[in-house]
Amino acid sequence: MNIEKLNQAFIEIVEKKIELDRFDVPDPQYDLILAEIHAMEETFMQEYGSYVEEALFNVHDEYCPDNDVLLPVAYMASEYLKDPEGNQPYDVPKDQGIPVEADDFPGVRARLVLVPGP
Repeated sequence: MNIEKLNQAFIEIVEKKIELDRFDVPDPQYDLILAEIHAMEETFMQEYGSYVEEALFNVHDEYCPDNDVLLPVAYMASEYLKDPEGNQPYDVPKDQGIPVEADDFPGVRARLVLVPGP
């Protein structure tokens, strides 16, 4: 598995989601970009889905075994933030990700979300 290509494909999806945030729903560009995102996610799933799903299974098994593993694209945030100084390339708002019950943190609202890495 070429992790660099996987990460680059993920970054392209994230950048497209950031671009989408510049448009409102009634704007025709919004629908075009949204369709591009869906196509990119489909390609991502075809190429890397089983690999990422296995990694998510391991995370779930270790930290939140009572929660079902979902498709990898479900763990992608719908909104990504870019650090203007570039210290951390991408961040997500706290309401993003899949809610899980983390065994090591009872009573804590935990979420799993995928963020591209270097």
